[in-house]
Amino acid sequence: MNLCNDPLAAGEPSARRALYFTKSSGFEHSVVKREGDRLAHSEAILTGAFARHGVELICTKDGGMLTADNLKKFDTVLFYTSGNLLEAGTDGFPPISQEGYAQLLEWIRSGGGFIGIHAATDSNRGDEPTEYTKLIGAAFVSHGKQEVATVKVVDPSFPAMKGLPVEFRMIDEWYVHNQVNAAGNMRVLMTLETGKMEQEMYNKVPSMPITWCSNYGKGRVFYTALGHREDVWEMPLLQGMILKAYEWTSGRVPGDTAPNFEEFLK
Repeated sequence: MNLCNDPLAAGEPSARRALYFTKSSGFEHSVVKREGDRLAHSEAILTGAFARHGVELICTKDGGMLTADNLKKFDTVLFYTSGNLLEAGTDGFPPISQEGYAQLLEWIRSGGGFIGIHAATDSNRGDEPTEYTKLIGAAFVSHGKQEVATVKVVDPSFPAMKGLPVEFRMIDEWYVHNQVNAAGNMRVLMTLETGKMEQEMYNKVPSMPITWCSNYGKGRVFYTALGHREDVWEMPLLQGMILKAYEWTSGRVPGDTAPNFEEFLK
């Protein structure tokens, strides 16, 4: 069920149109859970923010929307997803078909834009890097209890980072990933400064990338681990970052994607 305008009923593709896909085949986060016919919290916020920015956002949990013909109507696809998206799983909405999955990857390779948010790294992952993990850049492993932590902007010149403080503190659910930089093309944009965090699972490991970008073929890929909590979605900081990321993923502004992960490790 799509609660925004139906893109299949539209004529010519909008000059500025994005698809927000929030299927939960695994754990369903509260910010993407719908109550009846109401948009989920993140869907409502992002739809309004994009509209104010002159962008039409289509919201769906239906994996059947991801086909070659439908993808032509968009310049960017955003994922806040979980689990094996080729299965109906937790929320019971239709999965992505094998054909649709292949068409999605090809659409991105051919120049489409992709934005992954928070649980998107907890999707279509495996013991070894899957093609999806290579696309998005890492696979979710675990998280601790939510706590206030420091985030550092590594590349303030990247479009999505412009206007952000060099460092800021906030509370969220902080992801630990593995298979990081699986495709060898990650540009780290923001890090979680783990040294002074309360929990041992964090403060005994180096600072971790939590926001990055890359190219997937000709496509532009952006991911941020922020966005678990409702109040984080209400922050202008997150909304502005996603909107600026969209300007880059849609090809409207340039951004440096030269890999820097190896430098980050030094």
